[in-house]
Amino acid sequence: MAAYDDLDVKRIFVVGIASVVVTAVTALAVQVVYYAMAQQQKTETAAASNYTRQISILNAQRNEISNYGVDELTGKLVIPVDDAIEIIASQADTDA
Repeated sequence: MAAYDDLDVKRIFVVGIASVVVTAVTALAVQVVYYAMAQQQKTETAAASNYTRQISILNAQRNEISNYGVDELTGKLVIPVDDAIEIIASQADTDA
């Protein structure tokens, strides 16, 4: 009767080790597939990106700093940045 109570430890050990190996290989395979798909998605998103809103904002800012005018809120005169730099530089030359 004692013969029926014995466990096949060798078989349990082999099945356990095989299960661990299969689980580890599966986890690594899933990780590789995930990162490959993530990189592909990032590449497709970058290729399809459209920066029209940002470009329009930059163009509006460029126009704002390169035109003469009057500030509607304060009533002050507005001149282009390049002209302001030249005026300040010429004043610094005459002060020196």
